[in-house]
Amino acid sequence: MATGNGVSLPELPCASMTLSNGLRVRLIPLPHLQSATISCFLRVGSRYETLETNGLSHFLEHMLYRGTERHPAAHDLSLAIERLGGTLDAATHVDFTSYDLTLPRETIARGTELLAEVLGQPLLTHMGTEKQIIREEILEDLNESGEQIDIDNVSRRLLYRDHPLGFSIAGPLENLERFATDDLQRHHRHHYTGPNSVVCIAGAFDEERLVDAIGKCFEGMREGGPVEPAPRVQNGDQRRFDYVREPGSQTEVQLSFHTPGVKSPLAPVFLLLDRVLDDGLSTRVHRIICEERGLAYDAFAGNDTFEDCGVFDFGASVEHKKAPLLVETMLALIRELQESGPTEEEVEKAKRRYLWDLQTVRDDPEDAVDFVGTSVLFGIPEQISTIAHQVTAVTGDDIQGAAQKYLDPERAYLTCVGMLDDELLSAVQGLVRA
Repeated sequence: MATGNGVSLPELPCASMTLSNGLRVRLIPLPHLQSATISCFLRVGSRYETLETNGLSHFLEHMLYRGTERHPAAHDLSLAIERLGGTLDAATHVDFTSYDLTLPRETIARGTELLAEVLGQPLLTHMGTEKQIIREEILEDLNESGEQIDIDNVSRRLLYRDHPLGFSIAGPLENLERFATDDLQRHHRHHYTGPNSVVCIAGAFDEERLVDAIGKCFEGMREGGPVEPAPRVQNGDQRRFDYVREPGSQTEVQLSFHTPGVKSPLAPVFLLLDRVLDDGLSTRVHRIICEERGLAYDAFAGNDTFEDCGVFDFGASVEHKKAPLLVETMLALIRELQESGPTEEEVEKAKRRYLWDLQTVRDDPEDAVDFVGTSVLFGIPEQISTIAHQVTAVTGDDIQGAAQKYLDPERAYLTCVGMLDDELLSAVQGLVRA
């Protein structure tokens, strides 16, 4: 039982096992629920790619839906899953890919068999059709000149340049057009292995039956070593501003800073720094930028973390002429936190709200598998009690110190996507230089 900030947190019940092929399995029985979720997390994503293979992880994720040996058409596969009461979801991230299937308790064992089939026996056929679909997905983030206009993609490219952390997840169109079956098969053999994966099931299920199903279904997963990501390297140049002209009524603005990753001792500090700045309408970002200044309808701050590094962002969309004032306000907000630190009330509220979120993990099987599965994949604590104690130990001085060291305006990266005339462009660039 984890206790912090007046909130009692029951530990998630969790059974652990590792198959002979190195696949790690976590079973989280939550019998009070009516459903169960099975998820597979794999170390594969754009961080594990090169300039030539960028987009391959995302393409492979899509291709696994196109059919298996027992269900050779995409329709057959979808129908088999939906007959069980669920829908297969998948997502490719920068540093991992996940496949999720939520089902009624009585069909979770059969769903486990189907997910293993999807992951281990893909036909990788009908490639042309899937390429057309992904092409449309990529085009959503490009303007008519073929320039990237998704501000997250533009920002990460500025921060990481040609390092894989700066790649877009879907990759460029020219890569997609070039990918062949051999590329997919090679990527699948390298990444879809036992030691590179975690299977996690949470919810209502018959544990004995499920253990038997997992052993039978996933024992055929290839062995191999865990795949290590490309090590993070510092940006070699000092370019800290990027602007993409995109017609519209607003300009998107994002101010970004390099931070430590989830394995850093400072991870709990940045978790609370995020919550102090942006966790509800009463927190600083929304209160100052939206309520007091009226600069934007919505604004955000957030820490995007990987294993060994992360990025802390501030962002909003505003009328073009307001872009310099928005950047000034963001910098002033940071400066105030650096000089005075958070109040005791802000820190306590941030802790309390985070602990409440931890408490509700057991109410949703998808939240439970995500919490445990990603923790196992990245080698960070998977016990709620450990995380709770780390967070409750953070002080206001810790948060102020992290802001002073890492949210340094001299190390800021500024990205704008919109329409800035020469005067506005000079103004926002000057703020970064200053």
